[in-house]
Amino acid sequence: MSGAATSTFTIEVLCKTALSKSGIYGVDYSLNPYFGCEHSCIYCYVPRFTPHRLKGRRWGRFVEVKTNISKVLAGELKALSKGRILVSSVTDPYQPAERRYQLTRGCLELLAGRGFEVTVLTKSNLFTRDLDVIDARGFEVGVTVTTLQAYRELEPGAPPPLARLKALEEASESGFKTFLFLGPLIPGVVDEEVEELLELARASGVGYVIVDKLNTRGDVAQSILEALKEPQRTRFAKALAEKKWAFNFKGRIAELCRKLNLQCDFCF
Repeated sequence: MSGAATSTFTIEVLCKTALSKSGIYGVDYSLNPYFGCEHSCIYCYVPRFTPHRLKGRRWGRFVEVKTNISKVLAGELKALSKGRILVSSVTDPYQPAERRYQLTRGCLELLAGRGFEVTVLTKSNLFTRDLDVIDARGFEVGVTVTTLQAYRELEPGAPPPLARLKALEEASESGFKTFLFLGPLIPGVVDEEVEELLELARASGVGYVIVDKLNTRGDVAQSILEALKEPQRTRFAKALAEKKWAFNFKGRIAELCRKLNLQCDFCF
């Protein structure tokens, strides 16, 4: 199931490398089969950090498909030591284009059984298609959920959050390590939803929860403000102005996770 339809054009490209050294704590390499993302998340940090790669294009309206990435990855794995690989860091590996191109599936098939620790992070339920080709012993699957109610405004091209959580439950029941990525925290929006969201995560069988705050670089805050409807728009503006909102909300999440017996890791 996909989110609201968007007008997206696809560009097939060739890549020179498949794996990139990662600066993310605990991750050695990142693997991004695509550049660009059809999920069109309003708050996405990628276009704000890589404006030079947009080349005048609007984020969420194009996807570069690295058609040769499986071949390149196969070559790199011959000389690579074991490590942890994140799929993906600057795109969604299971955005709609993956249904046609199956680049993520091809890469996961190459990684399965080779001794690497692989973390798959997505905002889609499509990943359940590939549970048959990955190894539960070395792979873990994480699903991002930012909001239960405002996802159509903030994540117009992504599948509904309940569909993602249902897919996470399927993975958990199939023996895979799973986690919820709760982020970015949208002030004034997540406040009303966090308890229900964490309860749904526990019901999905996740092993832990990762939480990250909102990065307001560039026009992120203004873009969110324009996308939200009332009363969430007003609540967002008010909470964003509170300097200690993230610190205080972090404490609330930690307490809820303790009550639910959920391990919780914060990125801030």
